[in-house]
Amino acid sequence: MEISKRLKQVTDFVAHPIVADIGCDHGYVPIYLYTIGKITKAYACDVRKGPLSKAQENIKAYGAEDVIETRLGSGFVPMQAGEAQTGIIAGMGGMLTIHILEESKEVVDSLEQLVLSPQQDMGEVRKYLHKIGYRIDKECMLEEEGRYYWIMSCVHGTESYATEAEYLYGKLLLEEKNPLLLEWLIDEYNRLSLVAEKLGTLQTEGAKERLPQVQMELDVMKEALSWLKS
Repeated sequence: MEISKRLKQVTDFVAHPIVADIGCDHGYVPIYLYTIGKITKAYACDVRKGPLSKAQENIKAYGAEDVIETRLGSGFVPMQAGEAQTGIIAGMGGMLTIHILEESKEVVDSLEQLVLSPQQDMGEVRKYLHKIGYRIDKECMLEEEGRYYWIMSCVHGTESYATEAEYLYGKLLLEEKNPLLLEWLIDEYNRLSLVAEKLGTLQTEGAKERLPQVQMELDVMKEALSWLKS
């Protein structure tokens, strides 16, 4: 089965044989895990009937009905505590990811691992994970079709980062001096510098309020870039 580079990395991080894929779309992640023999049970969950119906068709096409079960509902709500070992949330916004974790605390606490790939607000997701007693044991970044993606594996444990840069850009990625993160940060720094330059020429109240925020973001980026280049 062919899956995207991003979803392949998500499956590489899965460490346990019983998984719940939240927002499963067409069921590609659990089906791929089934085809490579990495799971004994999977729950494909989605809040939308259309994608879940398509997932059911795909599961049947691969003969995986005895292993992969579909469930309709929001986030982990269709799951019971203790049913799954690894929970997967990939391709959603960061704040939605946090909402999904927040609304099903008992189920989330019962998991042994979370594999997450939020599309925005990664810093907020990392902070929330630390708040609820998860630590990030693996993190990677990849580029596919011109877009950048972050994927993280999280397990129970006490952890906190010392700086805002570590939360925004990933302590593990900074420590390994990830070249893709460096590339992305340089582009973002240049883009935001142009924004700051433009704001500096405007006299509106909105521009005057926004400029200090942008300058603070640039300062954090400078810290991260110096770390990556050292």
